[in-house]
Amino acid sequence: MKPQIKSPINQKAKAQSADESTASWNYAEVWDKFPVPARPCPKELGIIKQFLTEQLKTKKQLNVLVLGSTIEYRSLLKSLGITPVIADFSRENFDSLTAYAQEKFEREEFVEIDWLHVNEKETFDVILGHRPINVIRPHEVKLLFSRMHQALKPGGVFFCRGNIRFPGDQDCLEACREKWVRKERPYPLFTYLEVALYFRCTRENGSINYPQAREIVNQWFREGKITPEDYDHIKILISMGDDAQFFTLQQEKVLKDLQEVPFQSVEWLFTGDEFTKNMPLIKLTKEIGSVESLEKCRASTALRTVGCSEATHK
Repeated sequence: MKPQIKSPINQKAKAQSADESTASWNYAEVWDKFPVPARPCPKELGIIKQFLTEQLKTKKQLNVLVLGSTIEYRSLLKSLGITPVIADFSRENFDSLTAYAQEKFEREEFVEIDWLHVNEKETFDVILGHRPINVIRPHEVKLLFSRMHQALKPGGVFFCRGNIRFPGDQDCLEACREKWVRKERPYPLFTYLEVALYFRCTRENGSINYPQAREIVNQWFREGKITPEDYDHIKILISMGDDAQFFTLQQEKVLKDLQEVPFQSVEWLFTGDEFTKNMPLIKLTKEIGSVESLEKCRASTALRTVGCSEATHK
């Protein structure tokens, strides 16, 4: 039987979508223009596919929750015969992205719900989220981890990718632009600049200052530092309104939050591309054990974190 999520969202709640406790931001209107890493890259999908394939060798079916309407995740799951539950805080997001997709997803279950309100208990084998921690406010990240931990079955895994700033990171925006602006590349220029641009334009509260980002790109264009084609593409992707919210997270903040949620293991996986060095795929595995073992997990999560030193993301 497929897991069921009840949505607490009503019209009043939708009208309060900018409230402190509500996740926000919406790629749907310009999703087809966004390149990786704003969307899952092939290496990320390969890691997840390998894990799911191994799981399917011992389980007849997997209950999978996808945070957001991410097409690449849904396509991967469909190829493996997995029918997921899609949890998105906007029906419009889901409808827009589904319409954009090159394939049909006829058997999926969609639930309109804020991820911070997911209240399932031991329901899912796997949860997938591409940058979910960047579209909620930093002080809500621990709550998201806690909600997903609760929703996982014992031994279940939450794959969570996000933009994270590491200790010692330097501003490399201009160096990235100079390196990639005239160079042959498999992806658009924005792929190589996005994270560095967001880091440059991060406010004190962690949110991205889109007007500042637009001014930087406009100045590049005025000074002939990017091509008209690159300019026309990038300006669309940073034209979000004042209600758009995306946040840069500090690694120490994420580690602190994870220490307070009793995942059995926390692995920081890196895909090796220059443009994803600040986008770890965090693999969070729920414990299988007694209450006593949960307390041990809570006390030692950071000690079991794999590969989160500064050197591993270079």
